[in-house]
This record gives sequence, C-alpha cells and structure tokens, in this order.
Amino acid sequence: MPSLPSDIQEHLESEFKYAASKVADSPDMSEKVYYFSVFFGQTGRVLNQHWDADLALLWSVGQHACQAIQSRMSQPGTFPVGGFTASFGEALDQVSGELAASFEGGEVDVPRLYAALARTSELIYATTGNGAYLAEKGLIKL
Repeated sequence: MPSLPSDIQEHLESEFKYAASKVADSPDMSEKVYYFSVFFGQTGRVLNQHWDADLALLWSVGQHACQAIQSRMSQPGTFPVGGFTASFGEALDQVSGELAASFEGGEVDVPRLYAALARTSELIYATTGNGAYLAEKGLIKL
C-alpha cells in the first residue's frame, strides 16, 4: 500500500481508534457489530476520495464480517449453538484493536493490517455451522 494522503490517514486512524474502543466497551454483540461497521463504513467513504486496493480489501472483509454476524444473530437457536460465546466477543474486540493499530503512526502497517484481516476472516468463518463446529473442537481459536 502506498502511503495514504495524510488527511485520510489521520481521519481513518481517529475513526478506527474510536470504533475499536467502542467495540471493546460494548456489552452485547449487537452493539459490538454496530461499532465494528465503522471499519467498512469509513473505508467506503474514503474510497470515494482516494482509491486503494488494500482499503477495498478492508471494506470487503469488514462488510462481510458485519453481514455474517448479523445473519447469525437473526437465527436464534441455530449454530453457533447457544449463540455467540464470550470468547467470540473478545476476539472481535481484539481484532478491532488490531485493525485500528494498523493505521497508527502516520502510515499503514500493511503486514499488521493483513494479519488482522486474516483473523477477521476466521471470525467470519466461525459464524458458519462448520466454523462453529471447528471452534467447538478448538481448531479455530476464539
């Protein structure tokens, strides 16, 4: 990722830091996913001003994560059995912090961003029936 324009970098850093803090402070999954949506919402707005393929990837993964979590929340009584575990919420808190941290310091830490996106993809998969099964078996660490 080439350097982002400084105003965009600063904007994303500020928004993502706030969102990560709110995700971590939120008591329930509905509120967590609401604040997590900042990661794709703000990115989509920025893409209108400055195109960047890595930001498009963040937009895509963030949007998919929110949709997967919301979809699973709308299906009570299905997988994951008993709903989301506390460890899933803690993992979402952690990945939010990592996404925000990857934009700190005036430049995007691309390896850190990619690691956070990979972890987000694991959480997305954990919302599926097979993913919940693998998490229950300890193959996906939440």
